[in-house]
This record gives sequence, structure tokens and C-alpha cells, in this order.
Amino acid sequence: MDCRISKSAERDLDDIFSYWANRASVEVAERILSGIQERFALLAIQPRMGRKCDDFGPGLRCFPAGDYLVYYRKSRGTISVLHVFHGARDQERAFRLSKPQ
Repeated sequence: MDCRISKSAERDLDDIFSYWANRASVEVAERILSGIQERFALLAIQPRMGRKCDDFGPGLRCFPAGDYLVYYRKSRGTISVLHVFHGARDQERAFRLSKPQ
């Protein structure tokens, strides 16, 4: 199954990278992003692993990646990653402030 990363998720990943590169180091930021991206590959193989999150959108699923939550949707041989938010964030507020593309 293919994995498509939305522009919103790309922005989320850029923000995560910038945060950790400034707070710790580029190496730490790269390691964190690598761990998240490994989850994308896992979800492409087993897309039903995540729990349903219909409250945030029809067919939406969520799966943990370290301290982060990956929000995605499965459709016709593809998973679309819509967002990646830190698990400590108010998820409902994060969705309201950032619309998937």
C-alpha cells in the first residue's frame, strides 16, 4: 500500500524537526523524524492498526509514534497521513487550528 503525506503533515513534521533541532540537536531531530516515518511504513503494511478517530473526521485513524500521534485515512490502496501532533497537545484544539490538506 502506498503512503501519501499531506501538506499539513509535512508542515507538522517540519515543525517537529525545527523544535528538536533548536532544543537539542539536528541529530536528535533526525532520529525523532525517522521514528515517526517508520510508523508510516508500518501503517502502509497494516493500515487498520490505528484506533478509529471518527470524532475528528470520517474514516480517520490514529496511531502512536513515540510521543507523537499520527492521524491518517485509508482509501483505495493508499494511506494518507493528515497530521502528526504531539500526544500531550489538546488534540481537538490542534485539529481546529490546523486543517488537513
